[in-house]
Amino acid sequence: MLVLRNARLIQELTEGYEDRYGDVVIDQGVIQEIKPAKSVSAAQEEIIDLNGKTLLPGLIEAHLHLDLEGSSTFEENVQPDAYRTMCCLQRAQDNLRRGYTTVRDLGDRNNITLGVARAIREGKVTGPDVLVSGKIITPTEAGNEFFGDMYAEADSPAEFVKAVRRQYQLGVDWIKIMGTGAVMNPGGTPGSAIIFEEELQAACRAANTVGVPVAVHCHGSEGVKMCIRNGVRTVEHSSIIDEECIRLYQEAEGKTYPIPTMSPMANFVEFPDDKPKHYVVKGGALLGIIIDGLHAYKEAGIKIGWGTDAGVYVGSHGNGIYEFRARVNMAGFTPLECLIQATKNNAEILMIDDQVGTIACGKRANLVAFNGNPDENIDAVDDVALVIKAGEIVRL
Repeated sequence: MLVLRNARLIQELTEGYEDRYGDVVIDQGVIQEIKPAKSVSAAQEEIIDLNGKTLLPGLIEAHLHLDLEGSSTFEENVQPDAYRTMCCLQRAQDNLRRGYTTVRDLGDRNNITLGVARAIREGKVTGPDVLVSGKIITPTEAGNEFFGDMYAEADSPAEFVKAVRRQYQLGVDWIKIMGTGAVMNPGGTPGSAIIFEEELQAACRAANTVGVPVAVHCHGSEGVKMCIRNGVRTVEHSSIIDEECIRLYQEAEGKTYPIPTMSPMANFVEFPDDKPKHYVVKGGALLGIIIDGLHAYKEAGIKIGWGTDAGVYVGSHGNGIYEFRARVNMAGFTPLECLIQATKNNAEILMIDDQVGTIACGKRANLVAFNGNPDENIDAVDDVALVIKAGEIVRL
């Protein structure tokens, strides 16, 4: 048994308990009870006195790339799989140290993150829970070679079905598809659809048949509409939108959700000197559009997820504070709204809210404590005091 004594709790992220402070009782990796502060008796070695520190459900990162460091992509491409696998594990652990107890990896080279996720799941190594898509399924597109073995190319409905089945055979948790051009692909145009609707429809049908949800990289409004029409679960980035996109998202509530990612574009604009020129040009063109889209989502009451696209620039893994600050300081969200996006919303969107996302009896004891009050001052997210993964104190 483990007791987290005198924790400061956030009501919006705590179920079945209304006081501001409480004792959280953990046993066998599960939250068993939430009791009034300082009321639970236990052996001294089983008590951690948080002394009023803020306790949150473990953060959930809905969009990252553990196989990417963000430096020289071509240099990364030629590294052997064994080396890259170890780097993936190190980056996963970097995220865990910062309070991210669940991450979703949406694209790696040669499906190597599957092995990292399995090793963590089987208890061979310590890390966050990793949901994996493996290779990204994409039409043949200018610039695909920029990421080496990250893409599985498909150019007809039949080829998309086969690619989906291949990823499912490997044991992925999600299917990731490229729907529009990308910022980082040198030849890509972010707003332009690159997939035919019949291809996306075939891929979604194949994924639905085997019970694997679909995430689609999509910047342009026509691509967003195509995703919603075909029942895609998460639209990654979802940056260039119009009024019809908003209406369709509202009609698809509970089925399709946007996962905006602000921090890469903000980073490309703020620190252009060490970035390829096409990152800076396309990122600069998109940043204001992304902010406008976030304003539109907020005004329309559309539930959005939280992702950073970590891996696309150096130092981004475990550095979610950059995304938090961007959403608060540039897009006008409150710190509490951002914390809800990165916990409760993401758990619901990723369909794991029966296990994580809030502090509640019966849910997994994936928790993070902060020295400050991140619901009031978002910078406190950068001051982690304690991470608990499946009831165990994280010591890395």
